[in-house]
Amino acid sequence: MGQQHLFRLGTLAVIGIILFVVTNWWPQMTEKNENRVIVETHPEISKQAAAAAVEAYIGALSSVPVQATQVIYQSDQLLSGYVQKERLVREYNTSYKDRVPVDYYQVELGSGGKTAYLAYVNMTSGEVIGWQKRSGAPAPNVRDGRRIAETYLEKAGKPLEQYQMLLPNSAAPYQFAFEHRTARLGEAKLREIVEIRGGEVTAYRTEIRVPDSHSAWVQRQDRASSSMTGLNMILSAIMGLTAIVLMVIHRKRIAFVRGLWLTFTFLVIYWINNFNMVPAFKTLGSPGNDPFLAADSSFGMVMLMNVVVAVMGVVGYFSLAAGQPLWRDLGMGNWTRWREPSFGEDTFAGMKRGYLLACLMLGLQSLLFFIAENRFDMWSVNDPSGSMYNLLRPGLFPLMAWTAAISEEAIYRFFGIALFKKLLRSTFLAVLFPSMIWAFSHTQYPIYPVYTRFIEVTLLGIILGYVFLKFGFATVLFTHAIMDSLLMSFSLMNLGSPAYITLGLFYIVLPAIVAWIIWRLHRAALRRRPDTASLT
Repeated sequence: MGQQHLFRLGTLAVIGIILFVVTNWWPQMTEKNENRVIVETHPEISKQAAAAAVEAYIGALSSVPVQATQVIYQSDQLLSGYVQKERLVREYNTSYKDRVPVDYYQVELGSGGKTAYLAYVNMTSGEVIGWQKRSGAPAPNVRDGRRIAETYLEKAGKPLEQYQMLLPNSAAPYQFAFEHRTARLGEAKLREIVEIRGGEVTAYRTEIRVPDSHSAWVQRQDRASSSMTGLNMILSAIMGLTAIVLMVIHRKRIAFVRGLWLTFTFLVIYWINNFNMVPAFKTLGSPGNDPFLAADSSFGMVMLMNVVVAVMGVVGYFSLAAGQPLWRDLGMGNWTRWREPSFGEDTFAGMKRGYLLACLMLGLQSLLFFIAENRFDMWSVNDPSGSMYNLLRPGLFPLMAWTAAISEEAIYRFFGIALFKKLLRSTFLAVLFPSMIWAFSHTQYPIYPVYTRFIEVTLLGIILGYVFLKFGFATVLFTHAIMDSLLMSFSLMNLGSPAYITLGLFYIVLPAIVAWIIWRLHRAALRRRPDTASLT
């Protein structure tokens, strides 16, 4: 790597670091930010303590012995989004956070080989804030249900004169809601929910019921997100089928062994991650779904995801194979082969560029988020399905940076740009269209309005596209892997323990270790080849 190039990339990296620091830490010091952002709750009690508290609590309610089987982190995304969107965070933190926490533990309690109870625990105080018993018993009539519910609330210390009962609806005749006459958060109202089946209380919780208008807005946003994700799947499938056709047409010009190691790495890491996410899969149920069903079906979700990942791996491999003749036809050699003398040096140089460009990318992404938050009212909610607290082994999570880099750079940069460049004869459009398709898949994250995420990822994809065209596949692969490794390592280190901090630092330097090993292995291979020994 030339000194002038290194200096320019180093300057861009410094600019990126400054942008990252300013746009992430400076807003947190302002009073304005205090009233618009809810950060993920850092638990002050362990999962073991939460399980013990719930076993004692449910044990006093039930005549059947129960034992805590698993504890997961959950989040009320609807409430979190409402208080952020309406700038009610300060009022919520002052008046309601302890009573109705956005983030909480969900504890499963087993009896007879299956989950019998779910209980919910405040992650900071350890107080049980709600519970639910598995039951298929019928709902009572309104009069009997009201009597049982009011008796329960009185024992729980809730003054009945402060509440008015709402009539049960036909969709949930077993649910009796008591709305507080004065307590509210904006237009949201405080409610006590008691569920009664078979003449007994089978669930209790306190909730802040957000306005129907907000729920409807979120549903429209989620439908838009689902549509964009579906569009990504359709267009990516078309690209995959195109790659298969091109592989058949150009089969004599393709080195099929190329890409196998990348595909193998992608599959192994992703499959390990799927099993690591067993607790996270239990959080994927939406309001109205049976939470016990999510608790029972997590292993089935793992098996389904393993199949999906296998398909993704195949599409990525086809993309790497089919892209080879396309780039040769365009007269561009942007992926050095192992047998070429420069492979090891190119890989090592790609890693060095990758670290500098990743710093720039992080800064630009943070700047785009900052602009979206302050000019387009963007906000995000905590995502239990992607939380470190819902992994069996959180220390393995940053390895996922490599799966994203391998599959996405193979499909949307190496193959996508070549395909669209051949079809459209325009470099800009060839970079733009794969970036848009890539961005469609990222709207599934809980960031609202969803179009802001689409714009942000499209812009980042355009930058990665030109990085690929300028420096080649190795550089864009390392740039993506290092950028995601940094973000995931920061999340891991945020767990606070010295072990996780050390492991996070290891993952940050892992790309350099990988590139060094490849460089050393390739150098040794060159020395064993008589035709290239003089070059080493």
